Amino acid sequence: MTSTFNLAQPFYENSVTNSQGLALFVGEMRFSYGELANLARRISGWLGLKSGKVSGKVGILASRTLEAYAGVLGTVWSGAAYVPINPRTPENRLIRILQMMELDALIADQAGLDLLSDRVLECAPRRILFGAGAKPSQSALGFQGISFDSVAELADEGPDQPVTVAEDALAYIIFTSGTTGTPKGIMIETGSLAQFRGVVQDRCGFRPTDRVSQVAELTFDNSVLDLFVTWAGGAGLYVVPASQLMAPAKFIRDHELTIWFSVPSTACFMERMKMLKPGAFPSLRCSIFAGEALPIASAQAWQIAAPNSVVENFYGPTEVTVVCTAQRLEDPPNLTRNRGSLAIGKPFRGIQAGIVDANLNFLPQGEEGELVVSGRQVARGYYHDPELTAARFPTLQGRRWYRTGDLAYQDSSAAFHHLGRIDNQVKILGNRVELEEVEAHLREIIGTDLVAAVAWPLADGRATGISAFHCAAGITLADVREGMKKLVPAYMIPLQVHHLDALPLGPSGKIDRRALVRLLDENRV
Repeated sequence: MTSTFNLAQPFYENSVTNSQGLALFVGEMRFSYGELANLARRISGWLGLKSGKVSGKVGILASRTLEAYAGVLGTVWSGAAYVPINPRTPENRLIRILQMMELDALIADQAGLDLLSDRVLECAPRRILFGAGAKPSQSALGFQGISFDSVAELADEGPDQPVTVAEDALAYIIFTSGTTGTPKGIMIETGSLAQFRGVVQDRCGFRPTDRVSQVAELTFDNSVLDLFVTWAGGAGLYVVPASQLMAPAKFIRDHELTIWFSVPSTACFMERMKMLKPGAFPSLRCSIFAGEALPIASAQAWQIAAPNSVVENFYGPTEVTVVCTAQRLEDPPNLTRNRGSLAIGKPFRGIQAGIVDANLNFLPQGEEGELVVSGRQVARGYYHDPELTAARFPTLQGRRWYRTGDLAYQDSSAAFHHLGRIDNQVKILGNRVELEEVEAHLREIIGTDLVAAVAWPLADGRATGISAFHCAAGITLADVREGMKKLVPAYMIPLQVHHLDALPLGPSGKIDRRALVRLLDENRV
């Protein structure tokens, strides 16, 4: 067979050798590898993109539904890159993404269809595919120049096997928060994802008997591990219902899941709710956490609840294909000094990591600085932003590196430890947020440049929300939240808004965010 980096190739091979095996459980519906492969093939036929077309881009405007998973699979089957877009995306942000992307097609579920106002359709691709049970509005159907097709009416055609694609073909583009208020698209190549998938498979050994959790939105790159590592191993992907995402104990037990993957917040919440009882999850054999610091108390509580499972702490920015280091919970645990959290561990095979100072000089073990990462998993760069790409992906000592912006150090065992953000990029419940983007929208809504945003309140050392400050008169929390709802996802909307006569400034004249956090901690606002 011709060498190919098509991400759907392992799925196809499993559909041949184990066509009746469970590939997807979603919304109480079960789909075998054979059934889902057939649907992906027909979606690929509908897309009609040239074989292996590197520039092909298909938007997936769907949220953890059959349309979402089949849409991703059909897109990569055709050789195109998928661009996940959350149906909860505010209209203005959705329009900006569509204008930037110039997509070849859009695949939507009902929630996605509901976003298709006339303003959105003006910059949407000319072809839109929707789910069998979904229905576009009459207004959308009547919009001139756009054709709508239903998955239920797809012709029985398409390439029998995933088309051949090159290692440097785009796999997906995921948008994250940008400092200017404009989302930035991170471009990941198929070779990068193939490298990542192989390393995780070697470490965790996904197999056909496994039942794997799926909790992340497609716009959160944890979902990349969920889909492509699971399906490469021939395992079943079990989509946790939205109503059980923060308290999935019953779902884990009912479906006897064997592999769990989520942000640490889930474990922390379950611990506080007394759900991590000894031996609660005997079926689990591998539990993976990533996206935030993993508190040792929550990790150990999960280990007691899942006594037959290893507990893994993965770390990695989106720009390095999901995750790139790992630390297993051991006895005694490798803890980060003064943090009460597990180390982020050692780099994956094929990954090099180091600590640099402000001048990008490499530092010795033990010294704190910015974590930089190199290797095949590193992204191509930012979509249509060569200046930012050059700044964040410098060449050092003859190698191309990614500057994570994370403060870290390496201990004497060569394991790395995460100490937080150097800049003002934070994680809110596992979602990456640029505080500068929040502030850009606050300026627009409030009408003043005197604004600031901080990650607060904190729980177990992790941010659970954003608090905002401003110096304008007559602005209420309701005003800000209503305005932000139109611009950003829910996790970026401030939980609190405080008025100050003046914002505290540091020695450099910049806003002193630490002073703002102290005001909150000491309940002085």
